[in-house]
Amino acid sequence: MFRIRIVKDFPGIGSIKTMKVERYATSLLGGIQADVTFTYSNKKVILISGDDKDVYQESLKRISLIKNPLKAKQMAEVFNEQYRRTDVQPRARLGKGLNKLIEEKYYNPFSVGEPKNLLNDALKERDMSAKDLANKMRDEQKESTTYTHTSGSRAISREVAIKYSEILKCDPVDLMFNKVTIPVWGKVNVMHGVELEKFYKAGEIYSYATTVADTEIAIVPRDLWRSDIKAIKVDAKGTMYHNQVAFYYYKQGNDDAALNKLCIVGMKVYPNADFDPDYYETQYYFGVYENIRGVSNLVNPDPYVKEKNKIILEDFTPTFVAPIVAMVNTDAVIDDTDKVQSIPQSEWRKEESLRIEKAILQKRLSDQDISEKEYEVKYLKIKENIKSHEALLAKQIEIQTARIEAMHKAQNSVRDELFKTQQERKFKNFFKKATDKKSA
Repeated sequence: MFRIRIVKDFPGIGSIKTMKVERYATSLLGGIQADVTFTYSNKKVILISGDDKDVYQESLKRISLIKNPLKAKQMAEVFNEQYRRTDVQPRARLGKGLNKLIEEKYYNPFSVGEPKNLLNDALKERDMSAKDLANKMRDEQKESTTYTHTSGSRAISREVAIKYSEILKCDPVDLMFNKVTIPVWGKVNVMHGVELEKFYKAGEIYSYATTVADTEIAIVPRDLWRSDIKAIKVDAKGTMYHNQVAFYYYKQGNDDAALNKLCIVGMKVYPNADFDPDYYETQYYFGVYENIRGVSNLVNPDPYVKEKNKIILEDFTPTFVAPIVAMVNTDAVIDDTDKVQSIPQSEWRKEESLRIEKAILQKRLSDQDISEKEYEVKYLKIKENIKSHEALLAKQIEIQTARIEAMHKAQNSVRDELFKTQQERKFKNFFKKATDKKSA
């Protein structure tokens, strides 16, 4: 269910200029609610509020009414990105003005998010309150100053963010900026071809999302981010690259630094050369790029692939060659916010239920539904359960971390072996050509 309310009404027909998204939980049983505010070019403002999924669908429907199909598609992509990034908060307060242009937020990721939300999220993850943080910062600043940071009435300085990060054991940047994210525009299978609307050979990148909502979002390592960074994902079970996201910088032309490295390459194809010789499409591929005496080849990066798929492209003319700057395993990223994603969600829901049980018990005590003695017995039992479960989760994270480190070590070994094999193949080709030339 949802409802639409006109906040400000102005004459004339306008187009959507800005969007603001807020998502919040009303109660334990009430589910997630959302508010989406649209501001139009004629200064009209409307508010769509209600159940999270219904508001999302209605907002996309309103965006689809934009007459220009390209603009509608771009606006839908921006809206979807903003919706995904908006964390579920306690009931938000409205009426404090609209955000800046959502496009600015989307293309300038270092200015998205409010520090108060990031700080409060970090406290919540560690089961700490603002008072706990204020007590630990008592020697550094006034207690009231900490509360101004958690309420958002005062900005967090770099020095204070460093102090908070020491207490919360996180990166201080994560208390001041959101994670930098970009959409994963395509996927690739290096083991075998993929049959979709057409057949994509092994190593060829294909579009996987039928709607904007299906697009996967990847966290970009902050020191790699640039406005031209792009991402694809490897979907090839049984290979060492499965579920890894490849980041690269898009640019036209060839890159000499890409030789003998993992790359994304583009190649023009003319599907109807006989009927329309001027029409061409660009196909994209993922592999190890090599150039021997002016001849470009793209080699499959997986050393265990079948013989027929070892060479992805042979003697081709690339429109651009972009080296991969990072391969990231999104299932188990080792950082403060994402390494826990490798632990089953059921384990985290179990911990959450224990904390809810603890909160209910405290409320019953305050309402005098139970005696202090009963409360003390039950509270200690729940506290012990939470402690045991946290120890279990910590152990699982430790196991996952060790597995990831072992995988990275294995990957480096395989890449070294692959490079050695490529060098041997180049030497054999050179030796064969020299021998043939001498014989002739």
